[in-house]
Amino acid sequence: MALKQLELVLKITNDKEEKLRMEYLKSQQYLIENREKLTGLSEFRFDYMKQLQLKGEAGLSGANYSHFQSFITKIENAMDQQVQVINTAKQVVAQRQEIWLEQQMKAKAIEKLIAKKQALKTAKLNKAEQIDLDELTTNQFIQRQRQL
Repeated sequence: MALKQLELVLKITNDKEEKLRMEYLKSQQYLIENREKLTGLSEFRFDYMKQLQLKGEAGLSGANYSHFQSFITKIENAMDQQVQVINTAKQVVAQRQEIWLEQQMKAKAIEKLIAKKQALKTAKLNKAEQIDLDELTTNQFIQRQRQL
């Protein structure tokens, strides 16, 4: 494959790697946001349970206690769902990271191939230049010998 073609493939590979990196970062941000939601739900449940305790100490009817208990159960269900969302988000983050790192490895492999081709091209040019220089030196030597 010609050097120009490899450089084009490298550009496409790097563009894809950048896109995958952005998707990975977005998935990490989504995970962080959902962890914060879980923390918020946990704090809300704690505050609500504190209210239940305070109202219980002040005297709470059975119906109100049942309402509090029902609402706390709903919060706990929401927390369970949030934990599931977080677990799924963790899996997505891991998958996207793996895909991104694989793409990085592809880009590095192409970069190495380009460097190798450039080194070979430089070596060929240097060898051709050396042959030309040797030929010139030989011709000059022969001309000097003829003049003597």
